[in-house]
Amino acid sequence: MTCFCWEDAERMQKLKKTLYSVNDVADSDVHKKESDTCSIGQTSCATSHDDGWDDDDDMSTMGSNCSENGSISSDSCTGIPPVSKKEVVESLQLALEVGCQATWTEKTTNEHKTQQKNRLLLSSGSPRTFKIKDHESHSKTLRASTSRQRRVIPIVVPAELLPPSEYDLRSTNGLMKYVNAIAPLPTSDELSVKHLVIHELQRIVDVWLCRTLDTIHRVSADCGKKSTTTATLLLGGSWHLKVGTAESDLDVVALMPHNVTSEIFFSSLCEHLNREASVSKLVARRKAAVPVLSFQLSTVRVDLLFARYAQKQAVPKHLPFLPGDDMQVMHGMDTTSVRSLSVARVASLILELVPNASVFRSCLRVIRVWARLRGLYSNKAGFLGGISWALLVCFVCQMFPRASVAAIVHRFFSVMASWRWPTPILVAHPSNDVSADNFQWDPQHNNHDRAHLMPIITPGFPAVNTAVNVNLSTMRVMQEEFARGQRIMDDLRRRSLSHPSSWTQLFIPTEVLVRYDHYVVIEVRAPNEESLAEWSSFVASRTRKLVETLHHTPSVASLHPLPELLRPQSLEPTKSGSVIGYYVVGYTVNAPSMSQAWRGDRRSFARPIVPISSSNEELARNCVASATRYFLATELDTATEKKPGMEVEISYCSWNDLPNAIFPGGRTAAVGDRARYILSQVHYVNLALGFAR
Repeated sequence: MTCFCWEDAERMQKLKKTLYSVNDVADSDVHKKESDTCSIGQTSCATSHDDGWDDDDDMSTMGSNCSENGSISSDSCTGIPPVSKKEVVESLQLALEVGCQATWTEKTTNEHKTQQKNRLLLSSGSPRTFKIKDHESHSKTLRASTSRQRRVIPIVVPAELLPPSEYDLRSTNGLMKYVNAIAPLPTSDELSVKHLVIHELQRIVDVWLCRTLDTIHRVSADCGKKSTTTATLLLGGSWHLKVGTAESDLDVVALMPHNVTSEIFFSSLCEHLNREASVSKLVARRKAAVPVLSFQLSTVRVDLLFARYAQKQAVPKHLPFLPGDDMQVMHGMDTTSVRSLSVARVASLILELVPNASVFRSCLRVIRVWARLRGLYSNKAGFLGGISWALLVCFVCQMFPRASVAAIVHRFFSVMASWRWPTPILVAHPSNDVSADNFQWDPQHNNHDRAHLMPIITPGFPAVNTAVNVNLSTMRVMQEEFARGQRIMDDLRRRSLSHPSSWTQLFIPTEVLVRYDHYVVIEVRAPNEESLAEWSSFVASRTRKLVETLHHTPSVASLHPLPELLRPQSLEPTKSGSVIGYYVVGYTVNAPSMSQAWRGDRRSFARPIVPISSSNEELARNCVASATRYFLATELDTATEKKPGMEVEISYCSWNDLPNAIFPGGRTAAVGDRARYILSQVHYVNLALGFAR
């Protein structure tokens, strides 16, 4: 076999000319691609070569011509390998922009070692390993490359720049086949329905806004001209990130003129929506941290947020999100409007910060499906919401910008399982603006922010914690799930399993209903389905307070709330004709020790000691009785959201006393699931102790 001969002067001249010409093309393309455009709810950002990221590369196809270690030996080359523009530009990105030092596997003679630095980019091999020189030089390089384009700067330094191996590509293929089977992508018809709903929502809000402005103008200036102002609707959430499913909600922010106040929006618009035949299940949450109108338009659930444009000029139709431009739009806005506007802005910033948008979307789809099946997808219940999961996936993608989907999912569980909370998760440098420090996340000056257990901070301004509702009990559950995911992924990699069926264990639904011996059951009743949706949503938002109270209750060892509303499998009407739903909280108890009562502990005399002869069930019932009664009296019975016909009842149930209707497959199937779960836990204990094979 013949290898490349560096003494061939003619070939050297040809390669140098090729390199210089490609360099000029790359420099000219930089200025052509510096454009950031924001449309209604969608952002299209064309990335240039100065970014140091590979937005346009499909990670599922990278590395197909490489060996498992990501390198190609020069011994396998015959003649001179062709030097394409893409390969040279990619090498320039890695060597010059990202600030990495490449180690090449090339056979050269000792007499040409002095020229190796100049010939590095002309080598016929591919990068084998990349090492970051230091964090400071990498940060300076990113700042220099992005300052001309005014892009947001990521704070994460890549931990690994190896291309995906053959197993990573096979594993990614099997993972995506399994995820597409259990959570298929929206069909063209379903996407058409979403688009029609967005246009219908725009029409409804425009009609209401014109009538409202006409009323305001007639009252103030007695103006006879009819208003033609249209509303600015900004799409955010999962549909902005393009990871939504057919059942996903539409998160829409309505940016209104300064004449429209929050009171007018939540009163007048509610009345207007109630008169629309296509609108149903309308719920107004005015007391939430970010007030929202939730309703169902045709067959799609919509969460409509309100933001008031404080300036007297016309409301902009496009929302800039890059640093500097966004502050002009938010000038003079109140805190609630800024937070509502962040729903659309954060989604745009995340897409700007990820190294590869296609890999990020695939990874986020996988994590969202996993979190829903494992009962971890709920912000109001004390777990993480959609934006928190997106930020976590973005953080891991920044750490491993060239990894495949399966490799990033594996790294995700590894990083999250070993993360030392409350160390915050940051994907971009925080904003230095001091105009709104009172509602930005700032643990140095705000004592309340120091108590946050899992800080996951949004990029841009304002920087807020998206996981503020996480408590000790829910954080323990998530840490257990992260460790479980890491254990499963390690086992798959050790056994080199990549078939779609091998991913079944990772996506097994949560075992909350068969895992515990004791449960707190919250039974929610309402006269009809719409009232039940409204009442159960409010009860779910208060359930985390009950969990926090029970966590500090003596004898309660651990708690595990299930955020999903359980509906009876048999939809038989009750005697009163009401509909029913259940929320359950599983928990474990610790028996009181005898030595504690003789130590002089004040808590032992402040409460009655449960006799040793009492059963474990009686202990579990007594330790939650007072907390549940207090929660029911202070949070639910006196709530203004409670309407006639809405009832709630909280009771203790052992596993044998749980209603049979809440089990998806019935009581018989639940008995088998409970036995399998107990055996699996025994197996893991034996593995940890070294007793199992």
